[in-house]
Amino acid sequence: MSDSPKHMTLATGWQWFKTGFVRYRRNPVLMVFWVMSYWTMLGLVGLVPVVGDLLVAALAPALLVGVLAGCRALDTESMPSFTLLFSGFRSRLQPLMGLGVLHFLLTLGVLGLTALFDGGVLLQVMARTTLGATGDASTSPELDNLALTPLIVAMLAYVPVMMAFAYAPLLVAWRGFGVGKALFFSLVGSWHAWPGLLGLLLTILFFGVVVASLLMMLLMALGVSDTVVTSLVVVPLMAVLAPTVLSAFLSSYSDVLPDPEGASPAQPL
Repeated sequence: MSDSPKHMTLATGWQWFKTGFVRYRRNPVLMVFWVMSYWTMLGLVGLVPVVGDLLVAALAPALLVGVLAGCRALDTESMPSFTLLFSGFRSRLQPLMGLGVLHFLLTLGVLGLTALFDGGVLLQVMARTTLGATGDASTSPELDNLALTPLIVAMLAYVPVMMAFAYAPLLVAWRGFGVGKALFFSLVGSWHAWPGLLGLLLTILFFGVVVASLLMMLLMALGVSDTVVTSLVVVPLMAVLAPTVLSAFLSSYSDVLPDPEGASPAQPL
């Protein structure tokens, strides 16, 4: 690890986003293919009865490593192989899957913690949506019954989990760290880099929410139908934003936990 970590500010997050977009522009078709393949494969795995959600959690880190490996290859190659998507399965697969399962269990633990404040309403809502649980719709908790306190508790409890797992897959796959060591360095690195990560989040929200909402309202005010608005705004925006965000995350990794053997970052705009 670097002995003198780079100073992070909100503007650092904007720089990460810009370098992520530069990398996306080098081969947008390939990056969209990787991201869409990532989503599609996780979606198909999630259809497996009973254990689908657990399989999604277990395989997500390995597939994420593959997407980011492709992004990193774009820094040195004009046309990397699309099979880089599966590079996370070639080595270190077991600890990567262990990370995914541990993240799944800790997420359940965070949701379980909220039951102390709302009697399990948020846990049931998430179980019937995000976690794919099934049951009698007549017994499903109403969203109106959700209170603010458990939502705040869930957010505060999940933040350290998210920070610990943010860079852990890359540390496991690219540096050979054990699960515990990877979680520790990811947590510490994320903690020191929180202004930059917050800046990246605000940038994503600006383009993904503010800009998208303004464009959609303008088109609807002009009488454009909802279907056309989706085709003109939502689909193109996601085709650019999703790969750019993952690419920007790779740029953040290069600054937060610099690797002497890693590829050089994309040049800023």
